[in-house]
Amino acid sequence: MKSYKRTSKNSSVRLYPVGVRKRKNGKFCAEIKHPFNKKLIWLGTFNTADEASESYKSKNLDFEEQVMAKNAKEGQISQISDQESCLNDESKQKSLMDVPKNSNSSNGVEEKVKEEIENETDEE
Repeated sequence: MKSYKRTSKNSSVRLYPVGVRKRKNGKFCAEIKHPFNKKLIWLGTFNTADEASESYKSKNLDFEEQVMAKNAKEGQISQISDQESCLNDESKQKSLMDVPKNSNSSNGVEEKVKEEIENETDEE
């Protein structure tokens, strides 16, 4: 592990790796934030900063895998909904294509009324 030195009190140079801090008793502890519920997870107390850093790195890899799995699952759901919307669009287009272009909606109603009148006169 690299040795980290602070050049001055107000310097922003890290003394220890991310997720690792040194306690007053000289031991090191590691913590990490959960990616979904954002709570701080205690990883333990260690004798060296290297041990604490390794613990942080392994847990960070686990969380990255969980995030990737969640994103992949959400991606599959969005792909399914996209496919459904495409199918709906295709069925709408087909139904529009079935209607003759030069027909008027009122003409269709008039034809139905004429047919009904003819049927009534035939029955009498």
